[in-house]
Amino acid sequence: MTWFIFSGGLLVGLMLHPFARMLKSDGINYVLDLIGQIVTAPFSAIVDYFQKRSDLAKARRGVETPSAGQVDPREQQISDSAQTIRSILLSLASVINRTDQAASDSSHALNEVRATIDQTGLPSDLAAAHALLIAEIDRVIASNSELKGELASSQAILATQREQIETLKTAVRIDGLTQLANRAYFDEKLLEMILLHQRYNEPFSLMMIDVDYFKNINDSHGHQAGDRILKGVAFKIKASLRESDFLARFGGDEFALILIKASLQPATVLAEKICTNIRESRFILDGTEFKVTLSIGVAEVHADDTPESLLQRADRALYLVKERGRNGVESKMHVESSEALSQVDA
Repeated sequence: MTWFIFSGGLLVGLMLHPFARMLKSDGINYVLDLIGQIVTAPFSAIVDYFQKRSDLAKARRGVETPSAGQVDPREQQISDSAQTIRSILLSLASVINRTDQAASDSSHALNEVRATIDQTGLPSDLAAAHALLIAEIDRVIASNSELKGELASSQAILATQREQIETLKTAVRIDGLTQLANRAYFDEKLLEMILLHQRYNEPFSLMMIDVDYFKNINDSHGHQAGDRILKGVAFKIKASLRESDFLARFGGDEFALILIKASLQPATVLAEKICTNIRESRFILDGTEFKVTLSIGVAEVHADDTPESLLQRADRALYLVKERGRNGVESKMHVESSEALSQVDA
């Protein structure tokens, strides 16, 4: 029995000795440092990009706003990269959690082995082997404690990196002028709403909102004046909405609004209210008062809609308002025939 215990203890000691050496080596620190470098490397490039973009925006004067429908490919690339890095961080966090649990389980098991060996009476000629085995177990337990500390530090770093990823992801979704969602974010949200409607059949409506004769403001008073008008209009529209509604700058002087859980009739009522609010508001630039009006097209989602078909229906409603002289609201239940659409476009 004594030799059986001795043999088992010796085997455990032989197995634990290289494991303890591995944990005590600089390999763990090197791997953790390498992970940190891989995770943090992309951020300096992304931050430099936003800094250069901010400096360029401050230096630009009188530059035309992007045309509707265009999405900056650099912003899309950054957004995609941020999402990829976020997935890597989540995977690393999962590995760290599993490693931390393994270290805890290992320390617990080794403590039990140590206690069992201590309680086992061994002959005096095995005392040296007994002491060596206990020392090896203590060394591995200490290494586990150090590893858990390093893992805790790595988890804190990953948490910080995840927060930075979310901040950057938000930054590339926001229009710099109006601080509303930008076109890329709107496209993502509209697709999400279409999919939710197909699954749960909950209604929502889409508004396409255009500032009437905005080009005249830019031509007569400059782009800076036009930018101030756009910011004022965005602020006043947002003040009329529920927190759940989604307002975006679609491009140029056009806005897009998704009304959550709103059918066509209440959406049209809200559109009329927005039109009236803007029409009755006073916009003053350098002592000069401007009158601003809106044209709004409204469409409710259908079961067979795609983002493109819903946008097309709202656009057609908007064009009908413009044909009537602007400063009003039109709602569309269905898309007209191809011949009627071509007449509207003309």
